[in-house]
Amino acid sequence: MTDYTKIVGKSYVFEDNATIRVIHVKRRDEGLAVMFEVDYGNGLPKRTVMPYHEFMDTYGHLFEDK
Repeated sequence: MTDYTKIVGKSYVFEDNATIRVIHVKRRDEGLAVMFEVDYGNGLPKRTVMPYHEFMDTYGHLFEDK
């Protein structure tokens, strides 16, 4: 398993019960991209795609092994 795949399938629940879950990480022409969804509990989750390094800079600390 490569380093970037260790976050696939992981989720994190915030204090307000909002959840972030990593759907997949894919290689693209411009580099790696992360698809993730955020569920605020008030309807359908919102899916977003973000460059891998940007995702890890923003949310990576939530998925570190404890």
